[in-house]
Amino acid sequence: MLHFLVFKYNVKNINNWKKFAKLVRARGCFLLKELKKFPNSILVTGCQRSGTTMLSRIITQSEGMFNYWFGKDDELAAALILSGYVKHKPQGRYCFQTTYLNECYYEYFNYIDFPIKIIWVLRNPYSVVYSMVYNWSSFALNELFLACGAHLIDEKYKQKWLYKIFGISFISKFLKACYAYVGKTSQIFEIAEKFKEDKLMIIDYDDLVKNKEKLLPMIYNFIDLKYKSEYAEKIYTKSLNKAKKLSNKQKKLINEICVPIYNEAKKLLSYKL
Repeated sequence: MLHFLVFKYNVKNINNWKKFAKLVRARGCFLLKELKKFPNSILVTGCQRSGTTMLSRIITQSEGMFNYWFGKDDELAAALILSGYVKHKPQGRYCFQTTYLNECYYEYFNYIDFPIKIIWVLRNPYSVVYSMVYNWSSFALNELFLACGAHLIDEKYKQKWLYKIFGISFISKFLKACYAYVGKTSQIFEIAEKFKEDKLMIIDYDDLVKNKEKLLPMIYNFIDLKYKSEYAEKIYTKSLNKAKKLSNKQKKLINEICVPIYNEAKKLLSYKL
């Protein structure tokens, strides 16, 4: 059974990410303003489409955690609670998925000395870009691109002058996804500089899926939760083959635009397998 305390009119007003963007995000970067009400929380983050939903759900449903979900979208529930738009009385320990921060990622820095744990999930850009282009809404991709990737468009891509004149519709979904990935993933370098190892754990999604019996217990040790082998049963390998669906041209662009930042970020991983 899910336990939560919310103001019903708030849920009705904001029941999707478009409304969240219009009514909450548009007010500025106050997306974590209620976090201090939830000490010892676990924040699962990283670039969108990187497996953060899977991991945050496993943790939330673990023994010792409180399940606060309401509505159809548990990430949106977290965003509404942490922004203060939905009033929630703390009732235990929480795991919040916070990938939605985007350009407001510096809000994490307000909590360097606050008792939280942050897990940043890296994922190879082939899988992420494929998922953004073919399995994600145009609204979500455009929002992430504008927040984190638009300023990175390279002059050598002919579409840039069209973007300057006519706007976002003249950038292909594929390029939006590539630059959104680079912009969002690059945030981890600054975050890693600010937070000590006892507060921040950086993992790779593919490592988690391929070595779940070894890496998942490490994650639970980091977040100070008792690990049970049954948690690993919720991790599936079916999402590892997305790169095979990309064309050679698409792979070449990802190699050029995304892979360098991914390789640099992998140097920050918090473990050795």
